[in-house]
Amino acid sequence: MTKNSDKIGDLPSVKRLTTARSVAEVVQQIAAFAVKVGFGGENAVKILNSAGELVAQSEILEMPDRFNTAFAERGWFATSSMSVDAMRGALSKHDQGDIDAAEEVLLQWILDPDTLKLFAISRSKQFSDVHGRWHQLREALALTEEGRYWSAVPLILIACDGFASDVLGTSPFEKNADLTLFDSMVGHSSSLPAAIALITKGIRKSSDEVLSLPLRHGILHGRSLGYANRTVCGKAWMLMIALVDWAGDKLKEEARRAEDSERNSLDWRELAASLRKNEADKAAIESFVPLKWEKLPAEHSDKNDPPFAFWEFLSGWKARNFGVMATRAVNMTHQKHGRLAGRLREDVELVKLVDFEIVSVSQTTVARAEAKVRLIGETMTGNVNGDFLILAFKHTEDGKVAMPTDNGRWQVQQGCIFDLLHGRTINAKSTDV
Repeated sequence: MTKNSDKIGDLPSVKRLTTARSVAEVVQQIAAFAVKVGFGGENAVKILNSAGELVAQSEILEMPDRFNTAFAERGWFATSSMSVDAMRGALSKHDQGDIDAAEEVLLQWILDPDTLKLFAISRSKQFSDVHGRWHQLREALALTEEGRYWSAVPLILIACDGFASDVLGTSPFEKNADLTLFDSMVGHSSSLPAAIALITKGIRKSSDEVLSLPLRHGILHGRSLGYANRTVCGKAWMLMIALVDWAGDKLKEEARRAEDSERNSLDWRELAASLRKNEADKAAIESFVPLKWEKLPAEHSDKNDPPFAFWEFLSGWKARNFGVMATRAVNMTHQKHGRLAGRLREDVELVKLVDFEIVSVSQTTVARAEAKVRLIGETMTGNVNGDFLILAFKHTEDGKVAMPTDNGRWQVQQGCIFDLLHGRTINAKSTDV
């Protein structure tokens, strides 16, 4: 963080967008005049539309500061992974004076299993080779889904402490731990650092008082016993997601410093191209119709469709061809192909895929698909078989979720390995990540 940034809006990256918005407002006025008097033709209309879109979307620039002002004292704070829709919805309820309804909007977003699987669990794997924390978080997710907050909350806080200590080199809950980062929303003093200060206040005596915050010291030291509720659990998960965002920003902090020193202005042509891309993506997303494939020979399907991705991943697993598996495995951590193949080899050491049958494949969004697959496997404790749900996402080469205009590739989540090992069929409690 820039030390003297009073607001998130003062961060260099946000200021660049604010400057672009100011330019867009001027361009919008000029283009509107040109259209009105019939000068400039179609180009003037296009410029007017692009500038208008940027101005209309500019509310997002002020939203993090508004959000922190409204919710930081209640343990919620802006971070890059937080849904803009959830943030906007919560602010709307807050402005209406209904703070409980505002918190409910945030709890529904963060306690969605897909939110936790992606933002708290899958993304955390890139920062450590310790597999135990991944399983620890999966267990915390299972406990959360079951409403077993007595066990879930301490487990999440323990995972937060260990994860951040690995990245920071010391506990983030130490008195003088420095969590500020350059040009980082989550590293801004009003976000994660403020939240850490809020939940680490000292607890002098034991109490049954019902908590609304995951008070770390009181909970883990056995003093605060009123923590076993949905709200505290949601905010503990918020802390874990924020720490993962913080770790990612810390990893790229020096690159952001270098980029900021080189960049003095935003290229309007690049901005206009980005706006056109966003509009095309939005139109494709809104017009998308779910697709389904049943009883198909997946190996003969279009290589750009989800069925082929599932077939190729499972064929590689069955043949123990870890190179093929790696080409189709989710790789959000940007591991080199050889290293990812090696990790897959380790992951399947205790479970052998004997055979599989793809029963059906559904593409539910432009970038998400799921397959019902009949798997037969061998483990050290015996054979296992049944129907399993396997997920795939369309990613770009740099690991981001692919938009319709991107040249994406379908990649399969490796959680199915863990599910087969533990017999977590479709009829069992699902915790795939």
